[in-house]
Amino acid sequence: MELLGDWNRRINLISRRDEANIWLSHILHSLTPLFLLEFPVKLKVLDLGTGGGLPGIPLAVVHGGMEISLLDSIRKKTVALQEILAELGIQDAGVVPGRAEEVAGNPVHAARYDMVIARAVAPLPDLVRWARPLLNMGGSELTRRRIVGPGKSEFKFPYLLALKGGDLEPEIQAVRLREPGLAITEISLVFPGSEQVDLADKKIVIVEYS
Repeated sequence: MELLGDWNRRINLISRRDEANIWLSHILHSLTPLFLLEFPVKLKVLDLGTGGGLPGIPLAVVHGGMEISLLDSIRKKTVALQEILAELGIQDAGVVPGRAEEVAGNPVHAARYDMVIARAVAPLPDLVRWARPLLNMGGSELTRRRIVGPGKSEFKFPYLLALKGGDLEPEIQAVRLREPGLAITEISLVFPGSEQVDLADKKIVIVEYS
């Protein structure tokens, strides 16, 4: 939190208006998938449009078993992220400069990831399109993982996990019209303790590709 605040005063990684709420609005929000989903170790994750390293860096700190690549197209942000990772001593995370469309053409990253995660980056149809060539469609050895809570829904890798807010029905319908074969699940961020954080309008959207 201190590193993010320090770098933000220099290069504006997050909105200046949110500096007083870094813990609640950014770090805790980034960690909410861990309250609801089970993630295996050595999960290969791409944080698309990471900005200030959110949600990738908080997930790397707390989970400790993900291999996370932080993707951003703005060079000064990627330089800051490299410094933050070095300060925190995080070994299983790295920085990838560039745009999703460009990186997808790089054999190092194409069809490599089990999960693409994005927080407040772009409309869902764009995220679905950008994530596809980056995900490992050839079949992952990872087993299904369950969401904790009513229904015990199961999700199969590879998938896109988007942290979004507001009314998402138009975005979801737009994806379903273009690609009716995709499984899309919207999950409300309500769980024991969530009332202490302003998550009432926040959602997780999971898009399964296989």
